[in-house]
Amino acid sequence: MATTSSAEAEPLITPRQVHESDGPLDGELRQRSQGRWKAHPYWVIPIVLVASMARGMTTAARINVYNEISCRAIDGATTNIASSLLEAACQSPEARARASKIQASIITIMSILSSGSTGLWSQWGDVRGRKIIFCVSITGFIAMETVFILVSGSVPAIARRAETFILLGPVLEGICGGLSVFNGVVHAYVYDCTPDGSRSKVFSAIQGMVSIGLAFGPWFAGVLFSFTNLETYSLFYISVAIQLVLLTYIIFLFPESLRSRADRCSPDPIGIGHNSNAVEKETLRELVKRFTVAFFSPITIFRPRIVVDGVSTKRNWNVTLMGGAMFLYIIASAVYPVKFLYAQHTFSWDSIQLGYYMSLLWVLRGINLLIVLPIIVSYFKPQTPIEGAASPESIALELRFDQRLAQGSLSLEALAHLLVALSPASSQTAFVMWSCLSSFTSGGNPALHSLGAVSLHALGYGSETGRLFGAVGVLSAIGHIISPSIFAVTYSLTLSGPFPRTIFYVASSLLIIGVILLTRIRVRG
Repeated sequence: MATTSSAEAEPLITPRQVHESDGPLDGELRQRSQGRWKAHPYWVIPIVLVASMARGMTTAARINVYNEISCRAIDGATTNIASSLLEAACQSPEARARASKIQASIITIMSILSSGSTGLWSQWGDVRGRKIIFCVSITGFIAMETVFILVSGSVPAIARRAETFILLGPVLEGICGGLSVFNGVVHAYVYDCTPDGSRSKVFSAIQGMVSIGLAFGPWFAGVLFSFTNLETYSLFYISVAIQLVLLTYIIFLFPESLRSRADRCSPDPIGIGHNSNAVEKETLRELVKRFTVAFFSPITIFRPRIVVDGVSTKRNWNVTLMGGAMFLYIIASAVYPVKFLYAQHTFSWDSIQLGYYMSLLWVLRGINLLIVLPIIVSYFKPQTPIEGAASPESIALELRFDQRLAQGSLSLEALAHLLVALSPASSQTAFVMWSCLSSFTSGGNPALHSLGAVSLHALGYGSETGRLFGAVGVLSAIGHIISPSIFAVTYSLTLSGPFPRTIFYVASSLLIIGVILLTRIRVRG
């Protein structure tokens, strides 16, 4: 499990005593904490930056792959994908719809597998540490990029079956948890190293690093194309090389954040810590039961809690409402991949132009998360003791602040999507301008994460916050199972009709409902 409240308030530089009952992992962690390798949020910054940069570098190239596979599937071309060019026929509504369905299939497959593996990997991390989960997640990213290399390469047998073979990528990444596990372990690692109270500022900084990495990726790709003779699909090779270096950093330099055996006393529903001989003796039915419990147990974190105020017994729905708002926010965020397809098809952008557009959005998100939002947090955030929010009054103030910050971010993003939908369809300027406005709504993610953590802490369940981030990862995976059927199908059905921007109305409506749920969160009592 993530660290307890007392452990969180303890200074990181304080050496911990050695207990004879501790295992080898505990000894290793203490040796590092006594030396220069103590856990700190700064350690996770290179991982977030590099992983995001590698993903941002190949985002436009992936869309190019979807388009070319769609084109080949329609016109029956036999040349390999890397040398084929998009012709006028491939810009037809049929080709565009097929490309969006390929993208939706990849997202759906990966999300289904991620929803099943996220809870298991999160609980494994609570028992064995965060470091191994980082390794698993990066390995999944590398496997996905490798499949794109094979699909976009010169192997005729694979090129002819690209529409089917490309689905191997999301299978491999989904088993490793995908972005759900990666985001969950990042938040859990930062949670391990920070005190109680609102974590909006530190979560915002981490999300800012994600945005900077995603922005730098397409920019770096554009510079490479300008000064070299590299092809678009060379980016997949560079991405794999970068992530292999990152994996080396995690294995040999990155310190573990769980600092004692007590920090890892989480439930072990799949028998990670059980004796192997005992596990071998279990029947298949018992193993299936363990797996089922491990699969569904993370989501139970969002159940309503019983609160006794000394006079009466009530149900508190704060965490449930936050989970509902987070789920709608996750689904609404899935409009962005389809939005990139829409921009490329509507304005005839090539992969370089699309990459620069995405870089602009991520740069603005980074500015918001690293500069604008921290200023807002510093000015309006309630002042609490350095060891974290301790009194009921200070916890209530922290909770109210995160609630309002999340409401404001989601409301502004809903407005940005609505303005995109209402602007002239032929105006690139209006589309880019309102897209830039949506980049300044990126505080919703860190605010919702912090709101959930403070809500649990306020109810006396602060020790379960580590499970919360794993559960958010499961919500993310489930949301991405549902969202392709919402946005990709809506886009393909309305693309050639009178309302091609219906997807933006849908995203705006989901966010407005999320804001309504957040207004129902109660602070008193």
